[in-house]
Formats: sequence, C-alpha cells, structure tokens
Amino acid sequence: MIVALAAAGLAAGFLVACGGSDSSTSTATGSTESRVTGDGSKQASSGNEQGNDSQQKQSSGDEGSGGGSVTTPLEVSGGGSKQFRVKGGDNSIQEYGEESDESELQEAAEAVHGFYIARAEEDWSKACTYLAPAMVKQLEQLAGQSPKLKNAGCGGVLEAFTRPLPASVRRETTVVDAGSLRREGNRGFLIYYDSEHKPFAIALEDEDGAWKLTLLSGTPLG
Repeated sequence: MIVALAAAGLAAGFLVACGGSDSSTSTATGSTESRVTGDGSKQASSGNEQGNDSQQKQSSGDEGSGGGSVTTPLEVSGGGSKQFRVKGGDNSIQEYGEESDESELQEAAEAVHGFYIARAEEDWSKACTYLAPAMVKQLEQLAGQSPKLKNAGCGGVLEAFTRPLPASVRRETTVVDAGSLRREGNRGFLIYYDSEHKPFAIALEDEDGAWKLTLLSGTPLG
C-alpha cells in the first residue's frame, strides 16, 4: 500500500503543481515558526508578528499569477500519528516505522514547508534543493521526453509543470501544520494538516542528515 501511495503521490504532485490544492508556509523574513516545547505546547521561535501581518496585508492585494511574498508560517503542533488514524481504514502510513522525536519532526516539517514556499514564490532553483536526488533525476528524465524541455534542469521542469496561480491560492498551498513523522531507516513520512485541516502525508529521505522530498506534494489520508 505504501508503494502504491508513493506512486499515486508522484502523479498527484504533477497535478498539484499544475494548479491543485496543497500545503506549506512562511517567508525567509518576517515569518514565525511554531516549535513544540517539552510539555507539548507550541512556542513561537522567531519572527516579527507586526512585520508578518504587514507583509500579509501587502500580498493579499496581489492576485496576479507571478511570484510574490507568501507569509503563512509553519506550525508544528505534534501529537503523533495516532490523531491521524482512521478506524477501519488503511493506516499503513500512520503505522509506518516508528514515531520520530520532536527535533526530527521539526526538521522534516521545515523541509516540506520550505519546498512549498519556494514553489509558491516560483523560486524554482531553490525548490529543487529540497528534493531528493532521485526525484531530481526523475524530473530530468521526464524533461528528456519533451523537445522543449530537453535541456531544462530541475528548476526549468518544475516551472513548466506549474500553472500560474493567484496569490491567495499560492498562500493556501503553503499551509503546513505538522503532527507526525514516521521513520524507518533513512525513509519517512511527514503527516500534516493542510489549509482546510485535512490530513496529508508526504514521503521523504534522509540525505546525509537532511530531509529531502521524494514527492512533489502530499497525498490525502483517510
């Protein structure tokens, strides 16, 4: 089931990149990240709320299709995979491997969130830095099948697959509230809520101590 989900997620990734719904959040400046404290509560770790609000008001008026500021902050509510389990349903992702600790959850969430932000801001080269080498290679192989994309690198392929979206939609695609990281070996699944508080999972790989995405978007659970 997990392999099938990963394959379905890859296909969904291209559909989402072309204009579907998705999740992630926060700019490099003026953003606020929520970290899970020892007692399970959330604590703002960085950012300027006043500056963040100002940026969001500025970008809210931008409904154009080009790149722009995205100010939805990353949330890491934690709580583990139990909250995502479906009674009588397929819980292969929710029960995959073992539950990771809070620091690993934070790191994986930042990787996923960073990719969604870079994609929403149309910073294609940066978006590619969050992808696993195997994912980059797969994108380049797909590019080789198209004369127009034959010489395009990873960033060029992502741009070609991504349909321009209004700013409000791009912000929605950057909402991530991470609740669990299930890990086995160097592979894992980040489980999170999107902008509509719907559960999603996305596959990652640990590449030399850094989490990298092996899919372009999350797959819905439940």
